[in-house]
Amino acid sequence: MDLRTAIRIVHSDPLWWRKILIGGALFMSIVGAPFAGGWIIECIDNSRKGYPTPLPPWFDWSTRWLMGMFAWIIDFLFYVMPFMVVGVVSFCVAFSAVLGNSPAFANQALTVIGGVMLVYLLFMFMSSVSMVGRLIYVQDASPEHAMSMRSLREALRPGARAVYFQARLASLPAYLPAVALGGLTFLVANLTIPGVLMIVPLLIWLTLSALLYAHLLVVQIYVAAERELERRGLSRVSELM
Repeated sequence: MDLRTAIRIVHSDPLWWRKILIGGALFMSIVGAPFAGGWIIECIDNSRKGYPTPLPPWFDWSTRWLMGMFAWIIDFLFYVMPFMVVGVVSFCVAFSAVLGNSPAFANQALTVIGGVMLVYLLFMFMSSVSMVGRLIYVQDASPEHAMSMRSLREALRPGARAVYFQARLASLPAYLPAVALGGLTFLVANLTIPGVLMIVPLLIWLTLSALLYAHLLVVQIYVAAERELERRGLSRVSELM
């Protein structure tokens, strides 16, 4: 599926913009973000069952919050936790350099660590491990499967990795509105014009809504990728079968 088809599917719901703006508002708080994550999980489930539109209404808050928490934990395990571990290592390196009076070594070591983590982040994003984990979560109804290394193994599985990589490339333009709005928000926040900061919350809301919109498009592209794998006889077998 190309991005244009994904956009057409999302826009076939006449209330798509209203539902996305509601999700963007929820996205603005730590407590509300899981609701948006759970809504995306429900969109994946509906799309896999063959009815991607209309988009799910905003209801069943408790169940959706729990689903969203599991969805964000998948991202935390693959993206945030490694950075936390590297942060501890970086602190130890810097502290040792201070004690040994060798700042040049610390700078070199931290530069290497930063470069390695940047490559790691790019690799994990392009490998689609987070999105694959969500597909596993929806198919198996098992968060522990999605949070394990099964997600990475599936993303890199021979035959499947090329399809997932193509899906990732197709999905990249979907993030451009969120990136543009995020850049605009940063520029406005740094202006010294009186009263301009009143606009920042609105821009943050629009940025997060655009990010949620991008996730909706990505959902359609990856569900189509999953169907392509099935067509090629390369579909993943559920761990619960």
